[in-house]
Formats: sequence, structure tokens, C-alpha cells
Amino acid sequence: MAVHPVTDEWWDDDVTPFPGGGERALGRELALLDHEDDLRDNAVRDASGADVEVPPLPSDADLLATLGGPAHPADLLLLESVAVDPYAPRRELLTRLGALRRVSGLVAALESETLVALAGDRSWGDYLAEVHVEHEVAVATRSSRYGAGRAIENARALATDFPGFHDALRAGEISTAHVSALVERTRVVADNLVLREIGRRALPKARRRTPGQFADEVTRLVERLDPDAATRHTRARTKRAVWARPMPDGMGQLGVVHDWSTVAAIKATLDADAAAARALARQQHDEAASGATEDESADDDDATLEALRADALAARVLGTVDADGAVTWDRAAVPVLVEVVIDLATLRGEADRECLLDGQPVPAQAGRELASHARMFRRMDTDPVTAHLLDYGRTQYLPQPLRHYVLARDGGCRAPGCTTRSPGRLQMDHAVEFPEGPTSAANCGGLCLTHHQLKTTGHVDLIDSHTDGSVDWHTTWGQIMHIAPRPYLHDPADEVEPEPPPPAEPDPPPF
Repeated sequence: MAVHPVTDEWWDDDVTPFPGGGERALGRELALLDHEDDLRDNAVRDASGADVEVPPLPSDADLLATLGGPAHPADLLLLESVAVDPYAPRRELLTRLGALRRVSGLVAALESETLVALAGDRSWGDYLAEVHVEHEVAVATRSSRYGAGRAIENARALATDFPGFHDALRAGEISTAHVSALVERTRVVADNLVLREIGRRALPKARRRTPGQFADEVTRLVERLDPDAATRHTRARTKRAVWARPMPDGMGQLGVVHDWSTVAAIKATLDADAAAARALARQQHDEAASGATEDESADDDDATLEALRADALAARVLGTVDADGAVTWDRAAVPVLVEVVIDLATLRGEADRECLLDGQPVPAQAGRELASHARMFRRMDTDPVTAHLLDYGRTQYLPQPLRHYVLARDGGCRAPGCTTRSPGRLQMDHAVEFPEGPTSAANCGGLCLTHHQLKTTGHVDLIDSHTDGSVDWHTTWGQIMHIAPRPYLHDPADEVEPEPPPPAEPDPPPF
């Protein structure tokens, strides 16, 4: 017989005196159940009838102190039973936080195993079959198909190429961020033997490094061990690209991928243009306000240096370079087409609802300012109660008026979790296939190419489609999700009536 180090109870000799998380949590729960009455009286009797003192249960701090080492499924039960005390010593709270992080690694490992059971440990070799699995996982987890695909990719890598990382994740020694960094940085490696060697050398580093530091270590290992590294560097030049995406507050982001020498030259040019613009701004500032100190002027200029670089890039691309090297840029001379959607009350200044700039919400004042520069308006009628789009008016002939109406109504692909919005990447889909189903607003909606292919091949089905854009999305694995109609500009449900003021206190009676 031996004394359990946590509950102070007698255990059989075949029970380890250094219990795992399951024994710790189970022992505590059994002690609470078996000794509830005894603890109330704080005394029991032995076989001879003499009073025997019952040792108290361990404190929360004592329980948390036992949670070191690999994570165990029962650790979560123990952690949940220990109340979070904001007045506890900070070291105790940090111990709890570390234990929770280890348990989250265990949960992530179990999720990875489930994903492999669903999707298989290798790619199926068929694009639509892979997309179908990603879509089913995305619907089940309420995530995007891209996010589901990354999760499946990580799970497969843990099951095949990096089993040591799977064990470390399950033990809570590393995080999912380490796994994502490993898979992302080794995606270019085709040789499985090289992948396993990288994993073997990288695992000790993952236990000691943050995810960002670990990602750099993996990159070094790939460059050192992958025999295709030189060829890949040559091939990477074909991946040069430029992209743009909208951002909140009416802003946008422009990105470029090129060889580093070219990018460095572009950056140096923009730095020089920004420095020249700052010098000119300082000169103009000094002439306009000679009383300002040099330090104040420099602080103002430094605060806008990044903005000056951005303006320099726009001037270099959209402007003209004079013979003396000066760059001239007239913003009004460059024709740019954007779509601003604003309701009539907000346009008149009678309301302050959000507007849409190429599908992105902007404040009412920004919408009015952009609309004041517009040369042509397109009428879009919305239901005053539901805010659903009713009509997409036009000032010129549209060869596909129904397509324009449906895509404007849906605001993008209406598949669950899909974020594709660009009309050029959307296709008109018939919920009930043509010619059995009519070409109408009730039967048509916008789908991206991938989700349209899923529907065409029978992996998903659209049931009960309506004119307002609502539809029930059915998958072949039995999942059903209702796609609600989209409020076009503002959601009336968000416009809550202000609470009435409290009644005024009656005047006190006169004395």
C-alpha cells in the first residue's frame, strides 16, 4: 500500500505514487463524493471506534502545482473545478494559464486525428473531392474553406511526415502556431525523407522557440537540407505578382512580389521621393509659419513619412516623370471607377447610416464626400423595412440586367463561409437547374467557380431559394445551413430605438 501524494489516500501498490492528470482529477472527484459527509463532521471512526482525523482536501494552489508535465484529458476537468481567483498570486494564475495552453495542444492533436479520419492522411488526387471535404469541414466548424483546407493540410502533415510534432502537440509541448509554421515553411519540399529529417532536427527548436523564431529556424533547415533549393529559387521568379484588397475606413492595400533586389530598389526610390516631399513640406511650413520651431516641424513631418512614401508610390505609377526627374501627379486626371452605395436619407444628410465603397462599409460622411464627386448615379431600391435589395436601376443599357441585380443583391458568393466578392469571379447559378428551373431572381444566385462546381457535381444542393437571396444549403454528408437574405446597406435590426428617459423625480413636498 502507498499514500497518494495528492489526496493523501491509501492506494494499491500497482498505482504509481506519481499520478498522471487523470488520476489527479479522478482522485479529487472521488474524494469529494466519498467524504462529503465525513468532511462535514471532520471526523470518522476506525474499526475500534476511535475518532480519526480526516486530512483536508488539497487547496486549489496545491492542485494547480501538480499540473506540470505532459497534458492529460482529465487536466481540463481539474482546471474547470478550480475557480479562477483574480486575487490569487500571479504565479498561481500563470501556472493555470500554462496548464490551459498545454490542454489546448492536446485538444488540437485530437482535432487533427479527427480531420485525418475524415479527409484521409493523403490527398485524394481529385480537385473537387478535396474541395468537397474542405467544404464539409468548413460548414461543420463555421470556418472558411481556406481555413478548413489549412487545418486538413496540417493534420495530414502531422500524421505522415511529422509524427514527432503530433506527439509534442498532444503533450502540450508545442502549439498549433508551431505546427502551422512548420507546414507552411516546408510546403516547398517534395522529398519525404528530407521532410522527416527537417522534422527531426526542428522538433527540439520548436520546444524552445516562439512560433516566429521557429519559422526562421525551419527556413534555414530547408535551405540547408533540400537539394531542390537552388532550382526553386530560379523558379520563384515566375511567381512575381501584384495584388490589391480593400481595407476598412475606405482604404486599400497594394502588394507586390518580386526579386529582392528589385523590391529594395523600389523602396530606395520611394524613400528618396518621400524625403524630397518632406523637405518641400518643411520649407513651405517654415514660410507659412515662421514662428514654429524646427523640432515641432520635424515631429510633424516624421509622423507622415510613411504616408509620404505611399503618395510617392502613387505618383510614380499614376503620374509623369519630368525631364529634371520631378514627378507630377494630378489626381483628377486619372480616371478611376469605384462604386459608392448610399441611401437617399444619408445622401441628403437626414440620416447617418454606413455606406458601401466597392462593397466595403465606410462612414456616412465619407460616403457623402465620395458621392459629391460622382459623375453618374445608379439607382438601387431597397425595402425600407428589411433593407433587402428590390431593384437595381440603370442609366444605360445592361446586357445582363438579372446578373447585375442578383450579384448586387447577394454581395458575393452566397456559399457559407465564402468571401469571394468580385463580380468577375462569380457565376450565375440556378438553384433548380435550367431549363427545369426558371432564370429568375428567385431561382438564381451568385456562386464562385469552386462552389458552383461543387453544386454541379452533386456535392451540395440548394433548396427553397427565394427572391430575397435566402436559400437552404444542403451537403451530401447531411449538413444543412440556412443562408439568410443580406441587408444591402444597413441592418434594420441594428437600429434599436433609444431607451426613454427615466421619469422625473417628483418635487419634494414643502415643509
